[in-house]
Amino acid sequence: MQPKSSSFRKKIYRVFYTSSSGNQPVSARLNPASSGLIGGPVDTSMTTIETSLTVLKEASSLMAKIPYISPVAGLLLQVLTMRADVKQHKEEWDIVMRKLGTVASLVVNVGESCVKYNMEENDLPPGLRTILKALQNELYGIERSLKQSMEIGRVRKVLLRKDLLRNVKQYDGELSHVLQTFQAKLALDARFEQIVERRKVTPAGLSGPSNTITSISQGPRSPQIFFGRDTELAVILDMIFTGIGSRPARIAILGPGGYGKTALGNAVLTHSRVQEHFGNARYFVACESVFSSGALLVELAKTLGVLDGGSNASWSHIYAKLNSEDTILCLDNFESPWDQASDVTESVEVLLSRITELHHVTLIITMRGTVRPAQTHWTQPFLPPLTTLTHDAARGVWEQITGNYDDSARELIKAVDYIPLAVNLLAHLAQTTSPGLLLTGWHKKQTGLIQRGQTHRLFNLEYSIQLSIDSGRMRANPSAKNLLGVLSMLPDGIHTEQLERFEETLAGMDILSSLHVLQQCSLVHVIGERYQTHPIIRHFCNEQEFISSKDKHSLQGFYINLASSDPSKAQPKKHAEMVLEVNNTKAILIDLLKSNYGNMSKLVDAIDKFTHFHAGIGDLSDKLISQTVETLQQRQGTTSMLIRCLQTWGRLHYFASDFEKAKLKVQEAESLCSSSQFNNDLLHAGILTNLSELYRLQNALDKAEITYQKALKLHKIANSILGQGNDHRGLGETYLRLSRLNEAEASFKEALKSHNAAHDVLGQGNDHKGLGTTYLRLSRLDEAEASFKEALKCHKIANDALWQGNDHLGLGDTYLRLNWLDKAEASYKEALKYHKISNSILSQGNDHSGLGDAYLRLNRLNEAETSYKEALELHNIANDVLGQGNDHSGLGTTYLRLRRLDEAEASFKEALKCHEISNNALGQGTDLHGLGEVHMERSQLEDAKNMLEKALAMHNKAHASEWERLDKRFLNEILSKMGQAILT
Repeated sequence: MQPKSSSFRKKIYRVFYTSSSGNQPVSARLNPASSGLIGGPVDTSMTTIETSLTVLKEASSLMAKIPYISPVAGLLLQVLTMRADVKQHKEEWDIVMRKLGTVASLVVNVGESCVKYNMEENDLPPGLRTILKALQNELYGIERSLKQSMEIGRVRKVLLRKDLLRNVKQYDGELSHVLQTFQAKLALDARFEQIVERRKVTPAGLSGPSNTITSISQGPRSPQIFFGRDTELAVILDMIFTGIGSRPARIAILGPGGYGKTALGNAVLTHSRVQEHFGNARYFVACESVFSSGALLVELAKTLGVLDGGSNASWSHIYAKLNSEDTILCLDNFESPWDQASDVTESVEVLLSRITELHHVTLIITMRGTVRPAQTHWTQPFLPPLTTLTHDAARGVWEQITGNYDDSARELIKAVDYIPLAVNLLAHLAQTTSPGLLLTGWHKKQTGLIQRGQTHRLFNLEYSIQLSIDSGRMRANPSAKNLLGVLSMLPDGIHTEQLERFEETLAGMDILSSLHVLQQCSLVHVIGERYQTHPIIRHFCNEQEFISSKDKHSLQGFYINLASSDPSKAQPKKHAEMVLEVNNTKAILIDLLKSNYGNMSKLVDAIDKFTHFHAGIGDLSDKLISQTVETLQQRQGTTSMLIRCLQTWGRLHYFASDFEKAKLKVQEAESLCSSSQFNNDLLHAGILTNLSELYRLQNALDKAEITYQKALKLHKIANSILGQGNDHRGLGETYLRLSRLNEAEASFKEALKSHNAAHDVLGQGNDHKGLGTTYLRLSRLDEAEASFKEALKCHKIANDALWQGNDHLGLGDTYLRLNWLDKAEASYKEALKYHKISNSILSQGNDHSGLGDAYLRLNRLNEAETSYKEALELHNIANDVLGQGNDHSGLGTTYLRLRRLDEAEASFKEALKCHEISNNALGQGTDLHGLGEVHMERSQLEDAKNMLEKALAMHNKAHASEWERLDKRFLNEILSKMGQAILT
């Protein structure tokens, strides 16, 4: 059986949406915060049903003799009692039952009003009688469908399943309309009071004419707290007065709920220019409780003071009033009548167009969303939708309300992104609770904190958000709410390039139409190329869990697979997708850690790979990996998983150039490896390799060599070709620092053999790069260039920005030695570009140092000085002593060329200190040579001779033949001046 929806709905609109409504409170025994006010969020727990059953039972004797109310109450009691026995479509029936619970509470409230005012049958408004009768018929239908769901046999089960589900969903939709229309009931108490008063003055048995009571219009009120909307106010005033004589303005103030649209509308109507021009013909029409064109007509007539016969609104009277003089009209919360079923929307737009056809009327509407009603020629350029406040404006709101602005208040208003309603409510709460305590409450309760105890859009942030989610357009597209749940899990939203991917992942969801609806309702915005929800809405929706379990599972699977991808083997399209989704992936992985995900090994593996990936593209945040370690420690995860995560955490600090923190994490991992319970040679070897690298970077070169040898031994036991390659490469880097260049070359070649055998492209690139550096030191420049180019090829294939930058840096150094200075400059700049992408502070310092060398050779001395200083600043941040030494040495040479000898001497001395600490023979030789030149310029020949002799010894130790020749040339010049025998 199909429910009689169409006739029932027509009765609802005819009876209720064309009557006036008031603002009387519901029964004192009902809690608005738990039972849900009309048009707002319905309580998701079963507590509402239990409460309603209790209230119905208690009130049954009270309502037994009330016509119309009694049978409806009885049916509601019977239907709600049946809920526990439902077997088919239980989840869908639960939704219907919760709405019936709210309807039941309101029916009891109507009954109590009847008893309170001693109403007789004829006193009930005809419309109320009609709707109660229609509701009674609807309940009969629900009762029959419930019995089918309880008693359906196996044979008919499949045949009736779809019919039953269709009926349940139909009832759900109908009850949503019942909840909306019962808002009109809230005017009953006022109406009953009129009847009581009439009884007092009308003799018994005589029926006098009903009194015509015209509501006193509530005019516009100047907002007492008004910050941050001066620009919009000025724009609106300009729109109003630009064409006021020939083309009155039609302006829509749009935006999300809680952004101050109502306050801005009032500010316009109470502005001095508007008052001066329009006088008393300024009307503010509250449409919050208006749900049809008929109700809108009544509300408009009431506001204009032309309501005829108490509830009859005549267009002719409204027309005459609006056409009599220049009038400005503000229809506030216009989404209430407009955002309804298509036939209602159409009728409301027609009425609005009739108003805007009048040449004496300037019209303003305020409404949630981003779409202006059709059939009206809106003034252009359009007023953009309102955005959040600036910090200063939000602070102004806070200080005017409470005055106790401090650091906690600053954090609070920033946390809510300066949303006007949120700032306003928090400031009111701060009148009795310190901002510090409120900030603590925000971290615990999020949006649930921001309310003043009343379920109203102006006093409860979550209620205001729910109004947008429960709007007509959202109800008409159920998948939009589910997509909102999806977007709320994704801090970066959905990129336009990923729409097809999400269509595949979330099978059955019409993403494009859902996005359209969410944008219309200001629940989603396009920021850059991404569809995103506001963080406040994300917090709220995540608490409500709008996403279905099926879509949540699909979404989690997609991001775990993405995180598990190996970036070095990913195709360019896949790699681009990983970059686009990096923040979303991190959020989903953190969510999974909190959710007791079943396959912890798979999750940790995905987090491990993903952390390496996001570090490689410059995201050095350790929140995800630190939370993973904490979770493993709390849940007593396996030792191997904990070791891997500590190792990865150390690598993250390494990429951030915080070598001390990196070493501590890796040492913690190595300590676990050395425990008697652990027996994994391969993992232990990898930890030792990482620790060796950190020793090398901290200039503990002897420790580095010993630890690399230990790692190599364990990798051989574990038969790990790849691990052996990494250890050989590390030894090569160590030998380079020790100026043992032949051993370095041999180690890099061994590493390359292993990485070729392991098909490790990234490792091969690193080996070629090491060989390039070695050949550069051996002055085999052609081989150096070839090696750096091979390295660059490999690192491009591996999509590694950091190492591509390192390769360009090596090419720059090679071209500098070949005196190809333009090529050198270009290579250093290319290196700097990639190192900025990978956010490597240390490497950027090296790039600036290289540019300083190039500018020095090009005799662009001011640019050289700037580059060296920038390099020194970065190397200080990175705690890179060797880099600092090179920078000071470059500055010394620059000052020497600029004849600033005191600064040159100071710089060379600082360089020498750094190079001694880092045990760098080549650097020490260069610094000593520079000091020798300074003494030569001062004609201090003995001092110059001593410095140059020391420089020659150091360069000989470093196998720097070119520097040796230079040292000898300067020494011979000095010896010649001193009359001593020259060197051969």
